[in-house]
Amino acid sequence: MRKLAGFVATFSLGMAAVVAAPAMAQDAAAATVDLSVGTKVFDSEGTELGTVTSAQGANVVVDLGEGKQVTLPANSFGQLEKGPTIGATRAQVVAAVDQAAAGNEAKLTAAIQPGADVRGVNGEAILGKVKLVAADGVVLTTPTGDVKLPRTAFFIGQAGLATSFTAEQFAAAMQQVNTAAAADDAAVAAALVAGADVRSLKGAAVLGTVKSASADAVVVTTPGGDDVSLPRSAFLMSPAGLAAAYTAEQFAAAVAQATGEPAPQADAAVAADAAAEQPAN
Repeated sequence: MRKLAGFVATFSLGMAAVVAAPAMAQDAAAATVDLSVGTKVFDSEGTELGTVTSAQGANVVVDLGEGKQVTLPANSFGQLEKGPTIGATRAQVVAAVDQAAAGNEAKLTAAIQPGADVRGVNGEAILGKVKLVAADGVVLTTPTGDVKLPRTAFFIGQAGLATSFTAEQFAAAMQQVNTAAAADDAAVAAALVAGADVRSLKGAAVLGTVKSASADAVVVTTPGGDDVSLPRSAFLMSPAGLAAAYTAEQFAAAVAQATGEPAPQADAAVAADAAAEQPAN
């Protein structure tokens, strides 16, 4: 399975229901309001609302901080002495953004289901189908292979479930991923020679040594002298060299299951591997 970093879709919200244009902010006057990128915007009470991050055509994107953005119509802004203003308080805007985000999240959860079509950012091209929804991302099946995208790369567009790639961007990214995967597969094939050490997923522990390898399976001899057959697809290259997609503890349990013997007690290698598996603070 390939991992692909996604472009995070910017959350947009039309605030017509919340932002009543101030009397000074009619269409004719709106042309005089400075809405250039970087300009600070204030609410109806004069409190800073946020900063303009984009102003294109009839829409203006304001960064509210704390990872929140809102898209407002350009003609909803008036002009105070200290800068642009809107006819709503910051609390009202944030509440509306949070409410809309909660609704969108519920719709997104309902839409991201196995078999669902995933479209490009413009909603025209179908990039793939949802294969699996996992805690750390969403796996898509595409014409060029499976790929995992972060959940933040998905949104609900007019045509349905979409990801924030154009078809061209997605194709280019998939080409890079597949090229890197092919290079990794070649490195694994070169490393799968008899006697080679096989390390754990993070490379901290040696699980055993390669005894033999075929296109489908690899036989690994453990430090205890047992031979265990693992699928060829479980092998990868870690920074420490050839590795299998198991922690030392998972591998010990798999060996015990295969041999019918009790799982060995945690030793120094397992302890080291467990420490390596812990996320950095």
